[in-house]
Amino acid sequence: MENLDVKRGISWLDERINAMRSFEGSLLSYVKYSKTLKSNVIRLDANENYFADIEFLKATFMEALKEVDLRLYDPSMTFKLRKALAKYLDVAPECVGVGSGSEHLIDFVIQSFLTRGDVALSIVPSFFMYAKRVRLRGAELVTVSLKEDLSLDVDKILKNCSNKTKLIFVCSPNNPTGNQFSWHDIETLAESCSALIVVDEAYAEFGDGSVCSKAVEKENIVVVRTFSKAFGLAGLRFGYFAANENLASALSKVIPYTVSTLVSCFVVKLLNKFEVVKGWINEVKKERKRLMKRLGSLDEIEVFDSKTNFVTFRLDGNADKIYKGLLDRGIVIKNLGALPVIGHCLRVTVGFPYMNNNFLDTLTQVMREEFSA
Repeated sequence: MENLDVKRGISWLDERINAMRSFEGSLLSYVKYSKTLKSNVIRLDANENYFADIEFLKATFMEALKEVDLRLYDPSMTFKLRKALAKYLDVAPECVGVGSGSEHLIDFVIQSFLTRGDVALSIVPSFFMYAKRVRLRGAELVTVSLKEDLSLDVDKILKNCSNKTKLIFVCSPNNPTGNQFSWHDIETLAESCSALIVVDEAYAEFGDGSVCSKAVEKENIVVVRTFSKAFGLAGLRFGYFAANENLASALSKVIPYTVSTLVSCFVVKLLNKFEVVKGWINEVKKERKRLMKRLGSLDEIEVFDSKTNFVTFRLDGNADKIYKGLLDRGIVIKNLGALPVIGHCLRVTVGFPYMNNNFLDTLTQVMREEFSA
């Protein structure tokens, strides 16, 4: 009888395991998908920064490796890292915290501020991970669509807030629409409700600047950022955040220690050489402009303006067939599926000119076959 009661008592464990098994979007899911692709394909689906100079990154990493004693804990390196990031963001060091990637930090904020029965709110369309992590936590997610012009519907967001709403996610520049939201709208949200506004600035360097220096003056905004995009370090998994001193201090005290001394030293060195990184960013912007112009010149295509290192576009024809046609010819982009407001769209990473030319030529060929059929 006792064993039966225990078995019934831990049924919650099976529920949680099943919830985790059904989770899609993890790195392991990405690896499984990648194994099905041929080795000679052009991959323009993950928003990686090809313009980052790999030899420069390796040389800078080796500089850090030579300086760091891997046998020792070195808390002082964390302070140096926060100081360097603070200078980069134009905020006080006390307003900065670090983690192993922006998704890790977003998940940590969810774990810290949501419990079962709480509510989080996200704009749509936006980064799918917010919904996945909120629901895995056992909290409720409320979504509010962007306006037709892709701006924030501030009034509707506030109308959907209640005393149970603890987090509001604003991805800016937004994935997948590519547009950036105004500080005025973000500030209005922060001043009009008690929820913590989580601003995801993964693509900020490709846009019109960051809200960090203004956000740290508010008590209920945290800005999450990453080195995976502009700095070309998707394989490093380094993220950081900016918030007012009180919030940043609290988060930094309880966040798991996930940034190694080696990574910290490497990031500091890279920030000291930001002029090189800035060159990569400018190259992305230049190629993005060309890619958007070429895409916009094609019939049956509507291109969304982008402040990121990707371009999202909508076709009059069958997007699934176009995506499959590209895939069959060795061009991998992102099939976004049918989304609120923008419909069924495809998204392409801004790659090297030769990559984009191959994509554009192949797209033209596939579309010609599709629309002439």
